[in-house]
Amino acid sequence: MAASGLPVAILWSTIACFLFGVQNYAIAYTNSLPGDDFCRTVGLLWFFTGVCGLGALARHPLHRIFFSEAEAKPGLAESLIAPEAGTVTLLSKTATLGGGLAIGMAQLFMKLSFGADPDAEGPLASVICADVILVSVLCHFVYHEYLNAAQWGSVALVFAGLITMAGVFDGGGGTSVSPVAFSLAFAAMISFGASIFSVRVAAVGGIAASSGFIARTLILGAFSVPLLIAARWDSSSTSHTHAARFSLESEESFPLHMQAAGVYSINEALSAGPYTSISIAIFGSNSLVVLLLAAIVEGHVPALSALVGMALTASGCVIISLAAPPEAPPEDEGLEEMSSSLPRKGGNRYSTGGFGAA
Repeated sequence: MAASGLPVAILWSTIACFLFGVQNYAIAYTNSLPGDDFCRTVGLLWFFTGVCGLGALARHPLHRIFFSEAEAKPGLAESLIAPEAGTVTLLSKTATLGGGLAIGMAQLFMKLSFGADPDAEGPLASVICADVILVSVLCHFVYHEYLNAAQWGSVALVFAGLITMAGVFDGGGGTSVSPVAFSLAFAAMISFGASIFSVRVAAVGGIAASSGFIARTLILGAFSVPLLIAARWDSSSTSHTHAARFSLESEESFPLHMQAAGVYSINEALSAGPYTSISIAIFGSNSLVVLLLAAIVEGHVPALSALVGMALTASGCVIISLAAPPEAPPEDEGLEEMSSSLPRKGGNRYSTGGFGAA
């Protein structure tokens, strides 16, 4: 890979960081809009995600939900594809569908968390972004992708940040993040971590990245139906002015556009070369964007202990990414782009393969 790939990876990672930060803040901001209906906001987000899945399904030449990398790219040299990539296991299908639901639950918990403590949107976002720690620890024990000493230190750093934000050290003075908001953010972090880990399980089980994307988006679209049925659509659920109604509808659909653009930016960053660790460290820091937007737009400034906890957590997430062993470059650069998303023989490479507030 040419050296020029690094600036490209940094550029797209920075764009993804900004987009996901704006998306997370937009989800939080809908809580403050008059007439915001929880079921309608989340239901619309899930529904249009499902529409994206239908579009991807219609455009894919196989026209089915589950397929392997070997089926998706039959012309690829057999030596580049791991043996498990030719078949799709029941476990990988179940994990993929469960991962889609986990993404939806993470978005649901995130919105509830931001609504429970609007002043702490930045620190709460950093809790949610700590899913990278959870996934790294799981892969350490399940797939033997061992963490080094620096990465274990970052795990301790994140843990210190979480308990600081939880108020363990504030002496009961009420200066930390709201316990309810923190618990909901922690649930969102667990859900996002589960969704990302499901991508790893699916990759081992032979599911193609595009197949996983289609399945996760479609399952979210299906589960949007009960929420949309339960949502309030009458005039009493929205402001009586046309301007306010337009603002509300725009805010409810805005996170979807940011999410789609963010996923595209992540894919571009991860395709720029063997700079996954740097890319994850950058776009995983989107809680800083949430913090700045909350302070500038709404004047929400977290308590000092929350800021300290946020700094510790964000630092740990960056360190665990940067301290990862460097990825080995492909032996044949001419085949690099074609093989970048495949599970390789003798390797454990995986990417997000999906979407969400990374």
